[in-house]
Amino acid sequence: MFPSQALAQGIIDSLIAGGVRDFVYCPGSRNAPFAYALARLEAQAKSPIRVHVRLDERSAAFFALGLNLDASASQRRGPARACVITTSGSAVAELYPAIVEAHYSCVPLLAISADRPVDLHGVGASQTMTQQGLFSPHVVGEWNFSTAREELGSIPDRICRALAASAGAPSGTPGPVHINCEFRDPLVPEDFQTESVCEAHEGNRRSAVSVYPAQFLRDPLSENILDPARASVVIAGQGAEETVLEWAARSRVPVFAEPMVTGVPEDVRIPFQQTLLGHEEVTGRFEQIIVTGRPTLSRPVQAVCASGKRVVVVASYGEWPDLHGSASCVVPALHDNDCVDEARQLLLLETLRERVKEVRAGIEEMIASYGDTPSALGVMDMVWQLCPRVFLGASNPVRIADLIAYRHENASGPTQVWSNRGLAGIDGNTSTALGWASACARLEGADYSGVTAVMGDLTFLHDASGLGLPRGEEFPPLRVIVLDDSGGSIFESLEHGRTASAGVYERYFGVSQRADIPALAKSYGVKTRTISSLAKLREILASQVEGLEILHLPISRPTKDIAHLRSL
Repeated sequence: MFPSQALAQGIIDSLIAGGVRDFVYCPGSRNAPFAYALARLEAQAKSPIRVHVRLDERSAAFFALGLNLDASASQRRGPARACVITTSGSAVAELYPAIVEAHYSCVPLLAISADRPVDLHGVGASQTMTQQGLFSPHVVGEWNFSTAREELGSIPDRICRALAASAGAPSGTPGPVHINCEFRDPLVPEDFQTESVCEAHEGNRRSAVSVYPAQFLRDPLSENILDPARASVVIAGQGAEETVLEWAARSRVPVFAEPMVTGVPEDVRIPFQQTLLGHEEVTGRFEQIIVTGRPTLSRPVQAVCASGKRVVVVASYGEWPDLHGSASCVVPALHDNDCVDEARQLLLLETLRERVKEVRAGIEEMIASYGDTPSALGVMDMVWQLCPRVFLGASNPVRIADLIAYRHENASGPTQVWSNRGLAGIDGNTSTALGWASACARLEGADYSGVTAVMGDLTFLHDASGLGLPRGEEFPPLRVIVLDDSGGSIFESLEHGRTASAGVYERYFGVSQRADIPALAKSYGVKTRTISSLAKLREILASQVEGLEILHLPISRPTKDIAHLRSL
């Protein structure tokens, strides 16, 4: 076996031994040894892997990120289960957007890049650049492999360490890792047809090493870290600790949760956080805030965390959320002796529930004013009622969900919600949703009910290449609802909408596109429908989704609606 093929085969086998099953492969020449290794395994009658071939490296990386979103309630626990493989040169740089998203979302992700050997660097070789350290500020680990004979035997141990690092062991913080592979010619196997598949594969199968993550140390002599004399609330962002939500239910502490936080007990869940936390009459009723997860969605939340109230952060990771440096205490968990005054909490809960009723009535009135005409609010309201698993575009859709989610009393809402909030960007949203849908379909089999993604027109167009699929592969069950309001309306609800003139706004912020979204989607072979009524949308959402389907909904810009709801 030629050295480059031995290196590729050894890495793939070690990844499989560590639990990796999905390989997102981007065609190239320098990374071809991986292609031959994957092709052999994929051809087996009972193949241990699934290979997804994608042309666009940026979209491929986001697809791999989506594959790593565990379909269980405890997302992002455990090592990466999917990787993305690219050739050398600028293809590697295309992975960066997904890597930084994975870094700030604490999602495991394996980025594997092919590279030229060291003697081809600095001599003018084609498609050659410095790849080691390229992602260094945003990966939890980086490993470089060469074809040197003495290195091939160490592949299993080094891959084991890479997988452990992706899971956050022992640092405590999961995230992306970079594996860079220096392949030397020849890049093809000695005999692709007859070379043994099992020679390297079986030799590298070994038990993974158990590595346990580090924990923050809490003084065992410390008493209650909460101040019982202060009325308290929990503010929960994406990645919220389930134990904190359970503690809140036991302690009767109200929970303001972003829409990505599901499973909040109904008797303490306080919806409409963007609206309620923007008013002093509400925020003046509590003096202590317990923060869990990464609440970065709305400015009212950030303002109340910086308002001088006592802040206790509960975080498992080293980079805990404290934008304003105002935290009084940071702990990995709340203990049984961390308690609040139950009578004080019950009074606060009752007061907040009365305020919720008023906001709920205002939302109902606004949604009803549109009748059967689709609006951003009406569509999101319907999605929240009918769809069990929801992906939210990181622009207006996630904020609209935050404004109207759980407006129906005693409604459970989706069981899982995800949005790329690590960097809160629109990059790669379609590809992430496709990856997540694919992972869920694999894990749930016949019981899988599909993912529903909601995003704006610019978000969809930004990742249009993510729709590319080679012949022979099938799209997972995913509905993408495109709320087409002709441009970037989110900036209208920010200071730019108040400052820029209409002409300047449309030119520099709205940037409405000429693209025909239905025609674009159809050109990729995707089933596409333009929807003009909520009744039709309800009918479609109530039906089983098969493959990828784009629902194009032209709507008016929701800027005034958003402003009104925030003022309720």
